[in-house]
Amino acid sequence: MSVTTRRAPRAFLASSVLLFSLACGEGLPPEEAGLTPGEVEETGTTESSLLFGILAGARIRAVENVYLRTGPSTSNASIRLVSIGEQATVVSETPSNGFYRVNVNGQVGWSHGDYWDQVPSLSVNGYALSKDQEKWLRWVAAKTVPRLAGTRAQRLDQAALVSWWAMKEGIWDLGPNRPNPSSNPQSFSICNTSTGDRVIWPLESCNNNGGPWQVGLSGVQVHYHSQASVENTARQLYAREGWSIAQILDHTARTAGFAAGSVEHSTIVNTTNLALRKSWLLRNHGVGFAIQYPQVHQQCVVQGLSWCYGSGHTWNPAYKFASGRAAMTTSVAHIRQHLSNLAP
Repeated sequence: MSVTTRRAPRAFLASSVLLFSLACGEGLPPEEAGLTPGEVEETGTTESSLLFGILAGARIRAVENVYLRTGPSTSNASIRLVSIGEQATVVSETPSNGFYRVNVNGQVGWSHGDYWDQVPSLSVNGYALSKDQEKWLRWVAAKTVPRLAGTRAQRLDQAALVSWWAMKEGIWDLGPNRPNPSSNPQSFSICNTSTGDRVIWPLESCNNNGGPWQVGLSGVQVHYHSQASVENTARQLYAREGWSIAQILDHTARTAGFAAGSVEHSTIVNTTNLALRKSWLLRNHGVGFAIQYPQVHQQCVVQGLSWCYGSGHTWNPAYKFASGRAAMTTSVAHIRQHLSNLAP
């Protein structure tokens, strides 16, 4: 029996519009407005909603005037004022207190991520990728391609096809429209119910209607894979680290944005709910891509089933990458080329 793969609901998958409520003093960069001497407004956050998942080497653009500083705090000296619209290169993908180390025209320093956004530059099938699509494509190139099994060519084939599926489903464009306020789609989870598809919280179970439950960057379906096969794949992919299932779950939770010590992290690592445990192993980027690839290849490349591509794929972004078989083939080829150029 073939497995029916359903797309995620359009209402949740539109590209998000970021609204900023600025209460800044006239003529002052946002990070300085309203601060008393010695006060540090930006501490307490380790990630920026705009730059979450950004990698070293990515180009970013200032969305407001902001200081480049000698260290990751407003208490550090200013190197220069960066004007709105200026571009920089990310030096380190690991933030400190929400600050990222960046290079602005040869000057290297720290600047808070809330005042920068990624500059997309890649296209697929004649369409410019959104900043989120490009961000996660670059992330897959850097993190997922090396994790998968096989030769480099085989790993690129797997990553390209599953990336196409996730992009055309809209999973990489979720942003803050999800119930979870995190903009990281690695925590993505959708349930098929008797009243239709709905996006659910990362710790919710989904047993309604026996339907598909898509999770993670790959949009893989939980119900159609056994606990044993998922755990075996996880162990194989992390064999060189020698990690246990608990260690893999810990890594997956933290990668999805749930810090050690949080309720979410503790629940993910320690759950005795087998369905939830399996779903979080599948949310691991390597496990999800490895298990999703054979299914998407069989259904979309070999069989050409209706939910893969066709005239009914009119929602954004599916119409860009899945309007027909030719669009699918071209899109996968373009994605593969980008991954090949970017991956180690």
